[in-house]
Amino acid sequence: MTRTGVVGWALAAPALAVIAVFFALPVVMGLALSLTDFDLYGLADLSTVRFVGLDNYLRLLQTPPFWQALANTLYFVAVGVPASISLSLGTALLLNARIAKWQALFRTALFAPVVTTVVAVAVIWRYLLHTRYGLINQALAAIGIDPVDWLGDPRWSMPAIILFAAWKNFRCGSSPT
Repeated sequence: MTRTGVVGWALAAPALAVIAVFFALPVVMGLALSLTDFDLYGLADLSTVRFVGLDNYLRLLQTPPFWQALANTLYFVAVGVPASISLSLGTALLLNARIAKWQALFRTALFAPVVTTVVAVAVIWRYLLHTRYGLINQALAAIGIDPVDWLGDPRWSMPAIILFAAWKNFRCGSSPT
């Protein structure tokens, strides 16, 4: 190995050590623990921990909540990702079109998800989607539609979460001019 190669590895070593300690080691330990019957009481006496192999995974495949969570995840990916990409691309094209009015206002509004924290955005969306005094339900009431329990009704919670995620992940590719 050349001198520059040794210097390169020496400079990369601290970053690689941090990656090993805070990423690789927890992943390996998590995988190892998933093959045992480990619980929090096992911390007191590690000799009580038994190797169970793939039994935990087989038991997981037999539980209905796992399949429901997997279905929810697939639904979120199948609907949310294309919606997010389409919304972002469509908006970027619209904001760069010469016929679009108030481009500066919309660019500012669309940049808001990038600079706001998830907690602040979640509080605002919870207010917007609240069953009794949410802004969206008030708008629906104004046109004669009964309030919707956006976050409590299983039929509406996933679309509401997808809409929230699409807005939060908004990345508009418009230029500043």
